[in-house]
Order: sequence, then structure tokens, then C-alpha cells
Amino acid sequence: MNSIDQKRKSPLENLLQQVSEILVRRQTLPSRLTACMRTIANEMDATTAILYLLTPDKHLEVYALYDSYSPHEKKVRFRVGEGIVGFIAASKKSLICDNIARHPNFLFRPGIADHVNLALLGVPLTNSRGTIGVLTLQNPTSKPFDQWREKGLLEIGSYLAQLEELNRFPALDSAEGKMRSCHTLQGVSFNNGVAIGTAYVHQPCSWRETDFTSDIKSETVRLKLAIRNMMISIDKLLESTHQTDKETQEVLESYRMIASDRGWIRKMNEYIQKGFTAEAAVQKVRRHTRERFAEIGDQNLKDRLSDLEDLASRLLKHLSGQEIGTDKLPDSTILIAQNLGPAELLDYDRRYIKGLVLEEGVHTAHVAILARSLDIPVVGRISLLLTQVENGDKLIINGDHGTIILNPTQEHYDEAQNAISLNQDRLALNKELSEKECITLDKTPIKLTLNAGLPFDLHHLDDLQLEGVGLYRTEIPFMMRSSFPNVRAQTELYRDIIDQAKGKPITFRTLDIGGDKVLPYMWRMQDENPVLGWRAIRVALDKPAILRQQVRALIHASQGKSLNLLFPMVSDINEYREARAHVNHELSRAMRGKIQVPAPISYGVMLEVPSIVDQLEPLLEEVNFISVGTNDLFQFFYACDRTNPNISNRYDVLSTPFLNYLKKICDVCNKANVPTSLCGEISSKPLEAMALLALGYRTLSITGSAAVPIKRMILSLPLNKTREFILNELKSYSPSLRPALQNFAKEQQILV
Repeated sequence: MNSIDQKRKSPLENLLQQVSEILVRRQTLPSRLTACMRTIANEMDATTAILYLLTPDKHLEVYALYDSYSPHEKKVRFRVGEGIVGFIAASKKSLICDNIARHPNFLFRPGIADHVNLALLGVPLTNSRGTIGVLTLQNPTSKPFDQWREKGLLEIGSYLAQLEELNRFPALDSAEGKMRSCHTLQGVSFNNGVAIGTAYVHQPCSWRETDFTSDIKSETVRLKLAIRNMMISIDKLLESTHQTDKETQEVLESYRMIASDRGWIRKMNEYIQKGFTAEAAVQKVRRHTRERFAEIGDQNLKDRLSDLEDLASRLLKHLSGQEIGTDKLPDSTILIAQNLGPAELLDYDRRYIKGLVLEEGVHTAHVAILARSLDIPVVGRISLLLTQVENGDKLIINGDHGTIILNPTQEHYDEAQNAISLNQDRLALNKELSEKECITLDKTPIKLTLNAGLPFDLHHLDDLQLEGVGLYRTEIPFMMRSSFPNVRAQTELYRDIIDQAKGKPITFRTLDIGGDKVLPYMWRMQDENPVLGWRAIRVALDKPAILRQQVRALIHASQGKSLNLLFPMVSDINEYREARAHVNHELSRAMRGKIQVPAPISYGVMLEVPSIVDQLEPLLEEVNFISVGTNDLFQFFYACDRTNPNISNRYDVLSTPFLNYLKKICDVCNKANVPTSLCGEISSKPLEAMALLALGYRTLSITGSAAVPIKRMILSLPLNKTREFILNELKSYSPSLRPALQNFAKEQQILV
């Protein structure tokens, strides 16, 4: 019994023991190493294990392999730096990749894993001479690898690298393959600004999922105490930010709400009841959450994962007794992380943080919003960031261009200092710009509204002088929970949003869930193409309780105030009518209950599906407003998945066919005198917005970060002359008017 318990408690030690026993057998080295690969794959739950060793001509060649799919030996070679295997050898760092086909260094080699969609974990084999090889594990993409497996494989790789029999193989010395010269890494800007500093790599806390316990009661108490201590520490963070801006407070309050979610805590307790330690239970829930969010196509929703990762790391630190926020930072720190939660950022001494760089992330993530409130430049989505940047590296982060410069030259330093001065001048100019009336050069007023999805997005209304919320995505809070919010919870949320808007109009889009926006607590269908499947209004009409509870909450939150309801993904006019019937039912229910109903109520439809555009004239007789959702409309127009990198750039939104299509919509709506806004991504880009205004659109719903450049463009726009130019261009076919519009803007000095 004791031996069984010991094996359960020390899986890595048991695996190393098995490997050492295999290596002392009286067999050839290839035979022994192949047997090791089989054992490693089986014990680490991988389908394939491959050992590459360096050849004299600096190639990494398969030396030992176990493949549960194909037992045949495969002689495959990669040059150092070539493909993922060569990259691991050159960077001398481990790598976890959920899908190798998406890795920028992916290179297909016939013979190994004939299908290319694989999850991979790879580590370098390094000893005192340098790197002698690479050890990799592979799995189907449905079974990605975790950080504890990475740590285990690093130990195994280190053990194999010390084998005396491998001394006959050449090694890469410390200088080979290492990228220490000055170079630029391209990402995406999450917050503007330029900063100079020293890299500090954030280390998240992880634990093995396979640790077991026989003392379930003790582990349950440990988890309960750790959760209590974690909540106390979060409350202290809230207290410490009491004097800061309201946006920071709202981020932390939302974060605290996630931390106290009963569903999250219940799942951890369920794993403890199955015999796992508290640490293993946290890791189990963390991994399942990661897998669930990986299925979500919407990046804004997917990035809520960073909050949950942050909470898991924080809870693990409390379980292990580690102190939080004791890291000693360089004077000017550029914080480097794969991802980061808002509390993790606040754990660091903010006096030293000058910039934040993320390997993943999105601009709507809590940490990005918090960094903006702290005026910290942020760049995200830099592929392989952690394999290229180390502690102590000198960096320049440019949030204006979405780049970081590693090991900059003196010329780069001079340019950065100049950019910092210019940014200070620009901030003063932006404040002046936001106070100006939004009209074109020929005095045509333009209405700018906000795209929002979380309460703290609403600070843009005052900061940027926007005229209301043109699109509020109500599904995002649903994605952040582990159970369906009841009417009371939804009512509190919507009331808070309405209060923060301070009387400015808000257009609430009913839930756009299903398809690739997966609610973890909701039964889901298997769709071959989720974007074309069971989503949005289709889910609401098939599950009317969801729609009616949301409408009931909106009615309760809007008593006596105006309410604008927008129905998404309507493809047939009868879908709109059926949705209206459910709203009328809830209004009747409210009046019977002596609840004051909103006044007035306006109803709108998002034009996202071409079929509803063909029913536009009868639809306009029944709606109060129209919102054109160009993101879906464009991909349906060209049958082109905008998330597919192979075809997403094949067609241009500024093609004459699509612009004529948008003009037709605008003309029909204007003729019917129905207010029309456009809320897709193109409305937030100055050149595209210039074209939309020329087509006749007068209301744009935009992201907060786009408000200043869009307004700058409008104030410099000769609208009548631009309209005349674009209408003339639309008479003939062009796959893209982009070059022509850019030249026109330059000639007319339009700031795009």
C-alpha cells in the first residue's frame, strides 16, 4: 500500500527510475533510447516521443522514436534554426505549442506525423558542452500539454543529456543559434506610448495535476483557507487603489466577482473529493477552463481566461505559502509575460513598471484596461516572446506601432526619447480634440458612439465625448461565469451600466451566444461551421427562457428610462417578429406586476446576413433603427472566413462590390427615414470610415481607442468632395479602392 502511495505522490521520480533501469540494459544505445521514448510517452500521456540528436553537419536527426500510430523508423532531419525542432535547439528553450501548424517556424517533413495538426511539447538536451539534441512529445490538438509536463520533460531531458554515451555527439556551444543582436519583434498595440527599460519575465505558479491524497478533509480545509486568504489579499488590493481612478476599481471589483464564483470553487472541491490534493485540484480546473476557452472563436471573450489563470496562480501561491508581490524589480521595468491578470500586474511595485509586453492577450483584457488606466504602454500577441526575451535584456516598447526592440542601438534610444516627448505633446492635443464638435469641413454633423462589452468600457463616453453606446455586447459577462446569471444578477449589471452612461443612450444587443461563443454551463451542438450554426437569435428563439429572462432584467433595470433593444443575426423577418412577441410578453408581465416599463422602447435589427438585406424594405416598416454589422456581413458576402489566415486577406472591405452593397443598405434606410448606424470593425479605421461617410452613413459605433483618430479624420474631411469622388469610383469594378482613397486623402490633406 505504501509503495502505491509513493508512486502516486512522485510520478516524475518513478519515471526517471524506469528510464535509468532501461539505460543499464545490455542492448544497443538506439534500442535502449527507443524503449525510453516508449516509456516516456506512456507515462506522460503522449502519443509520440522523439529524440533528435545533433549530427556533425549541424542537423538534428531522429535518433530514437516511439509513435503509437506508426511503429516504422523515420530518418528526418532539421537544420539548427529550421522548423520547430531547430528553433528549440537554437533558442535553447522549451516550447509548448497547442497546434504546430500555427507556429511561425512550422515546417512539414514527410514521415513524421503525416497529419500536421498536432500539439507539441519540446525541450532542448543541454549539458556542459552545450545543446546536443531535442526531445519532443506529440499529441492530437484535443490533448494539449500542461506546464507541469514541461517541467517534467525538462528534467528528463537534462538527465538524458548527462549520459556518457552521448558525449560522442557534437554540441552547439553557447553562442550558436542565440539571437542576442538588436532586432525588432512585431505585435499588436493594446495601449499607446513609448518606454525604455529592462526586461523582467513574469513567472506564473503551476503544480502537477497528478498528486493524490488520502486526507480529503485536510485538503478541503487547506483549499478553504487559501481561498479566504486570497480574497483578503484581493480586498487589500481594492483598498490600496481606493484613491485611484474609478476604472481601476471596476476592473478589480469584476476580478473579485470571478474569484468568488461558486461554480469555480465547487469544481475544485469535487476534485479533492476524488482524492486529488488541493494544488492538483486547482491545476485540473485551470486546465479544463483553458481547454474550454480554446474552443471559443471570439478573441475578446477568450481573453477572460487571463483572469482565471491569474486567480489559479494566486491560489497556488497561497496554498504553497509563497509571498506575493515581493519581486525585486529593475528601476525601469518592462514586464514580460505569456499572459497576465489584473491583480498580478498590481502585485508588482507600480513605480517601477514602465511597460508591459504579452505573448498573447487582447486589448479588452482586464490587464490591458488596467494598464491603460495606469498609463503603461502595452504590446501583445508577440509570437514566441518568451523564447526570445530574457531577464535583464534591454528593451524599447513602442505601443504606438505595436513593437518592441530587443537590445536597441544608440540610434534606437535617441528615437525613443524623441517619441516619448512627442507623445506628451500628443496627449495634450487629443484632449483639445475631444472637446471639439464632431463635424466635417463642410459642416455636416457626424455621430460617434461606443462599442462596449463590459461596464468599465463606459469611461470612454466622458473621456472622448461620445454620444452614447451604439452597441453593448451583453454576452461577455455571461462568458465570465460558470453558471447562468439569474434575472436579479442581470438586472444589477444592466442597472449599473445604465447609471454609468449618465443619461446617454445605450443599445443593448441581446445575447449573441452559441456557435463559437460557448457558454461552459450550456448544452451545445456540434456544428461543422459554428459561425453558420446555432447561434444568436436562433438560440434565443429555440431557448426562449434565455431571451425572456434577459429582457425581463433589462425592463427592471430601465424602469421609466428609454431602452434600445438590438437583435443579432436575424436572417428572416419572422425571426424578428417572434423575438418581438417574447418582449411584448415580458412587458405585459411587468405591467401586471405593477413594474414601471421603459419609455420609450426602440427595436432594431443587426444587418449581418445577406438574406435579411433582401427583406429590408418590409423590415424597415416594423423597426425603429438598423445597425449594420459589417464583420459577419462581409464574410457572408464573400463566403470568406475572416478568422482563416489563408483567405482572410483575399478580399477587401473597400472593394467596389461590397461598398455598393453598403450604399444600397444606407440608401434604402435613408429613404424610409430609419436611423442607421454601422458598428463593424471597419468603422474604427479612419480610411474605411471616410468611405462609409461618403456612402451616406452619419452614425458610426466605434471602439474607444479609435475615437481620437476617427474624429481627427472627420474634422479634416471635405465630405461633399469625398462623396463625389467615391461615387464616381463605384461606377466601375475594382477589387480594392484602398490605393485610390489613400491618394485622394493625401491630396485633400485628410488625416487618415
